[in-house]
Amino acid sequence: MVRPHWVASVVVSLLVSVSSVGALAFTQSREYNVHYVKVSLATTATMCAASLSVFLLLIGEQSDSAVYIFSVGAFSLCILVLMITYALVPMPLYIVVAICFSYSIVFEILSAVLIPTLTATVVAVRALLQLCVHLVGLHTRVMTEIGMRNTFFKVGQSLMVRRDLEVEKQLKEKMIHSVMPPKVADWLMATTTEEDDDSATPLEQRKPSTSPRPSQMIFRPFNMHRIENVSILFADIVGFTKMSSNKSAEQLVGLLNDLFGRFDYLCAKLGCEKISTLGDCYYCVSGCPEPRPDHARCCVEMGLGMIRAIGEFDEDTDESVNMRVGVHTGTVLCGIVGTKRFKFDVWSNDVSYANKMESTGKPGRVHISEVTHGFLVDHYHMEEGLPDLNRKTYFIRGRKVAQQMSSRHSWPHTIGSAETGKTIDTRKISCPSNQPGDIEEEEVAPMLPPAHRHSSLSTLNSSRKDSGIRSRQSSMQDTLLDMPTPLYAQRASGYCSSYTSVADTGRSSGSSLRGYSIFVDPALMLNESLSRLRHLRKQSDLQMIRCIQQDACTTDYFIRPPVNPVTLFFHDEQMERNYRHRLHHRDLAPTMASASFTTYFDIFVALGFYLAIMFACFVLFDTPLSWLLFCLFATCTHLCIFMLCIREILATRGHWVADCLAQIYRYCTEWYPWHVVGLVLVSLPIGSIFSNFTCAGVLSTPERTNAFCYVVFVSLLHFSNFTQLNFWLRSMLATCAGVVLALLVGLPACPCPLKDPARNVTQPMVISEHGVELPGVSFHRDSYSCNQSAIYEIVLHVVLNTVLVWLLNREFEISYRLSFHGSAMAARDEQRIQAMKNQADWLLHNIIPRHVAEQLKNTSKYSENHRDAGIIFASIVNFHEMYDESYEGGKEFLRVLNELVGDFDELLSKPVFRNVTKIKTIGSTFMAASGLNPKLRRENPHPFTHLYELMDFALTMQQVIENFNQNLLEFNFVIRIGYCYGDVTAGVIGTTKLYYDIWGDAVNIASRMDSYGVPGRIQVPEHCLQVLQEMYVFEPRGSMYIKGKDNMNVHLLVRKKDKVLYRILPSTHRTSLPATAAAEDKEKTPAAAQEPLEEQQQQQQQQPQESTSVSCEKEEEEVPL
Repeated sequence: MVRPHWVASVVVSLLVSVSSVGALAFTQSREYNVHYVKVSLATTATMCAASLSVFLLLIGEQSDSAVYIFSVGAFSLCILVLMITYALVPMPLYIVVAICFSYSIVFEILSAVLIPTLTATVVAVRALLQLCVHLVGLHTRVMTEIGMRNTFFKVGQSLMVRRDLEVEKQLKEKMIHSVMPPKVADWLMATTTEEDDDSATPLEQRKPSTSPRPSQMIFRPFNMHRIENVSILFADIVGFTKMSSNKSAEQLVGLLNDLFGRFDYLCAKLGCEKISTLGDCYYCVSGCPEPRPDHARCCVEMGLGMIRAIGEFDEDTDESVNMRVGVHTGTVLCGIVGTKRFKFDVWSNDVSYANKMESTGKPGRVHISEVTHGFLVDHYHMEEGLPDLNRKTYFIRGRKVAQQMSSRHSWPHTIGSAETGKTIDTRKISCPSNQPGDIEEEEVAPMLPPAHRHSSLSTLNSSRKDSGIRSRQSSMQDTLLDMPTPLYAQRASGYCSSYTSVADTGRSSGSSLRGYSIFVDPALMLNESLSRLRHLRKQSDLQMIRCIQQDACTTDYFIRPPVNPVTLFFHDEQMERNYRHRLHHRDLAPTMASASFTTYFDIFVALGFYLAIMFACFVLFDTPLSWLLFCLFATCTHLCIFMLCIREILATRGHWVADCLAQIYRYCTEWYPWHVVGLVLVSLPIGSIFSNFTCAGVLSTPERTNAFCYVVFVSLLHFSNFTQLNFWLRSMLATCAGVVLALLVGLPACPCPLKDPARNVTQPMVISEHGVELPGVSFHRDSYSCNQSAIYEIVLHVVLNTVLVWLLNREFEISYRLSFHGSAMAARDEQRIQAMKNQADWLLHNIIPRHVAEQLKNTSKYSENHRDAGIIFASIVNFHEMYDESYEGGKEFLRVLNELVGDFDELLSKPVFRNVTKIKTIGSTFMAASGLNPKLRRENPHPFTHLYELMDFALTMQQVIENFNQNLLEFNFVIRIGYCYGDVTAGVIGTTKLYYDIWGDAVNIASRMDSYGVPGRIQVPEHCLQVLQEMYVFEPRGSMYIKGKDNMNVHLLVRKKDKVLYRILPSTHRTSLPATAAAEDKEKTPAAAQEPLEEQQQQQQQQPQESTSVSCEKEEEEVPL
C-alpha cells in the first residue's frame, strides 16, 4: 500500500512542479500581459487540485496514526494554498475570494467525509479557523492591492510632475529669455535658485534690501558686462502719430503688435538681440551679449529688412508710415538695472550716438556712422550724409552683390476681411538672410485683393480678436505646446496656459489642456457633462500610464526598490527619518492608502483574530488559571487600543474634544512605542494558545493535539499583520512561536508510557497536573504525540508556514515603504514645481502687471483704454555728469544707478502706493503710472485716489534721492519729474519679447513736462490743477513752448497741503471713472440708471482719441550717458 502512495505523490508533485515552472517561464513573454488572468487561474486551479488530491491517500487507510498525521498536514497545506492565493496570485479580488472560499468549503467537506476522527466540535472550530485565515488573507490582499495601486499612482504622479517640472523649467527659461538673452538669464536663474532648495521664495518676497544687510552684501545683486564691437540700431516709425490719432485701443495695440512682431522675427533671423520698444521706437543690438564678427552687417540688414517690412505693412493695412533707421558701432555696458519690471538693456555714449543717428536720418533710409562703415567693407553702395561733430555719416543705397542677398525669409501674416469676417492669408513678410550666399525663395501667399485693403484695418478686430499678445503665438508658447509628446502638449501649464489654453480650439476660457477644455457648459445635459468629465479622467489616467511606460527607470524602481536588501531601510537616511517620523501622521485627506487607515485596519483585524482564537481555545481545551489571566490581560489591552482608535476617529470628525487620550495616542504611535504596542498585539493570539498548553489538556488525545496544531498554524499567520512594524521583528517572533510549537510536541516534556515488548502494548500511566492525579489519561506509542515521523512532519509544516510568513512580511514592508517613498517623491516634486511656478509668476509679473496677466488667462488678449490715468517721468538730470567710461567702462556708475532704481522699486511694495505701477526705466529715467488697475480703482475711496498716490510717490522719490545723496561722496543727484494725467491705452505687444506699455497724449505730455521741467521740481500742466489743487500747493511757471503742443501753461509743485487726507475728500467727478470700471459697474446698476451710462459711453466712443507715442527724442535726451 505504501509504494502506490509514494508513486502517486511523486507523480502529482512532478506535475505541479512542471506546471509551475511553465507558468513562471510564460510570465517572461509578452503574451502574459494579455492572458495573465487565465494563466493565474489555471495555476491556482492546478495548485488547489493537487492539494485536494492528497485525500486520495486516505482511501483504504486503516491506521489511526496515519489519519491523525494526515489531518494536520492537510490543514497546514490548506493554509499555505489559501495564503499564497490571496497574497501572490495576480487576479481580480472577486475571483480570488470566490476561489478561496470554494476551496475551503470543498476541503472541509472532504475532511469531514474522509477523516472519521473529526468530531462536530472540531469541524466547527476548523470552520472558524478557516474564517480567520480568510480574514488575514483578505486583509493581506486588500492592503497589498491598495499599496500597489497607491505606489503605482504615486510613482506615475511623480513622473508626471517631473515631466511638468521639465516643462516648467523650459518655460521659465523661455520667459526669462523673453526679456533678456540667455547669457544674462543664466545669471538671473542662478541668483533666483539660490534659495529655491530652502524656501522656494520669489525674489520679491525675500528680505527687502532696505533692511540691514550683511557686510558682504553692501550692494544689491548686479550683473553688468562691458562688450566692445557692438552695433546698435535705433528705428523710429515716421508718421505713427498721425496713424494712431484715429485708432481705437485694440486697433492701436493690434497694429503695433503686428508691426513689432515682424521686427521680432527679423531680429531672430538676422542675429540681433531686441532690447526694447520705446513707444513707436524700436531698438536692438548685434554682437551683444554674445560677440559675433558680422555684427555691423546684421544691424544694417535688420534696418533694410525693417524698411521692407513696413512697406509691406503699409500695403496690408493701407497706411502710409515709414521707418527712420540709425546704426552705430561701439562699446556698450549690458545688463539689468532695478528689481521690478526690469529688462535687459544697454548703456554707453555710443548708445546715445546711435540714437542720434536715427533722429538725424531720413525716412526709408539706413543712416550709419563712420565706425559702422568701417566694418561693412564693400558689401553696400553708400552715399555720404551730413557730417556730425566732425564725424562722417553714410546712407545705405543698396547692396553691391544682389544675388547673395536675394534670399528671403517669410512668415505667415493674417488680417481680416470686412465682408466675410474670415481670416485671409496675405503675403508673407520677407527679409534678407543673415548668411550671405544663401539663395532660397520661400513660398509667398496671394496678396489681399485691393478691394479689401481699404477696409482691412477696420476689421482687424474680426480676425485678430486677441490683438494683444495673441495675434501670433509667442516663441515660448510654441516651443512648449508644439512638443511632439502629447503629454507635454496637454500638460503645459502656468504661464503657458494663460496664453494658449484653449484658443486653438475656439474656446475662450476654462482649461490648461490644449485640444479640449475641462470647462463644462451649463447648457449641456447632465449626462453629457458627466461623460465629458469621465473622458477627461480617463485621458489623464492614460497619460500617467504612458508616462510610466516611457520611463525606463520605473521597472528598476519596482524590481530594485530604494531600500537596503537586508534591513529594508531606505538608502537615504533623511527619507528613513521622515518615514519613521510621519508613519502615523494624520493625512489631510484620509484614504484607504493613508497611514491612519492602515493602523485602524490592522488593529481591528487583530481584535477580530484574537477573539476568534480565544473562542477556539475555550471550546477545544480546558481553562487553566494561566489562560484566564492571560486572556484578561489581552482583552484589556485590545479594548484600550480599540478605544484610542475610536476616540481618534471621532476626533477627526469633530465629535470629540482633545484630551489626555490624544496625547496617549500620539505617544503610542511614535516609532519605537508603536513597535512595542504592535508586537504585543500581534503576539496576543499565539500567547493565549501557549498559555493554555498542558500535557493533560493538549496531548491527552490525538484530536486535542491536532486541534492545538490547527490554532498554532493559523496564529502564525497573524504575524503578517501590522505591516508598519519592522518585518525582522515580526518574522523573528513567528519563528520563535514555531520553535516553541516544535519543542512542545517533539521534546519529551510530557513523557510517553512504557511499552511491554512482549505484548507490544502500552501500559496506562497516571499523569499529575498541578499536583492533581489524573487517572485514565494514557498515551499510546502509536498515537500522534509520541510518533517520531509525526513530529518530523510537524516541524516541516512549521518551517513552511514560517517561511511563508517571512516572505509575506518582507514583501508587505517593501510595498508599504515603496508607497511612502512614492508619496514623498511626488510631494517633493510638487513642491519643486510649485516653486518653479512661483518663480514663473514672479517673472511674468515683472513683464506684465498681475491684473493684466489674470485677464490674459481669461481672454487671451489685453488692450484697454484707461481714463484719467496718471503718468510720471522722473529723470536723474545730472547722472551723465557722474558717468565716466574712463573708469571701468562706467560699470560702477551703473551699479550706483542700480541701487537708486532699486530704492525706487521698493517704494512700489508699500500699501500706500498700491495704485502705482512701474512701466519701465529709460536710461536714467524712471517711468510710472497709476490708475491702470480697474479693480483697485473701484476699491478706492475717491475717484482720484490713484492720482494723489502718484503725486505722493513722486514726492517720496525726492526724499529717496535726498537720503541716497547722503551716502554719496562729493556728488548729489538731482531728480526732475514731469506729471500728467489723461486718457491712455495699455496693451501687451511683441512675439518673442512680450512687452507691456502704455500710449496716449497724456504720456507724451508727461514726457515733455520732464524734458522741459526744472531740476529738483515736479512740473504739471495746467489742466491737472483742477484735481490736484485740492491736495497740493502749486506755483505758476507761466506759458512755455512744448514741442508738439505749442505753448502750454505749466505749474510747479510747492508742497502738499497740511492736514488734508484724500481718502476723505468728497467724491466729486464721479463721471471720471475709468471706462472699464464704468462698464463693470453698469452690470450692477438698475436698468433705469444704465441709459445715462450708455449715452456717456457712446459720446466717448464718438470722440477721436489722440493716442500718440513716446517719441524717441525723449530717449535722445535721457538715454545718453
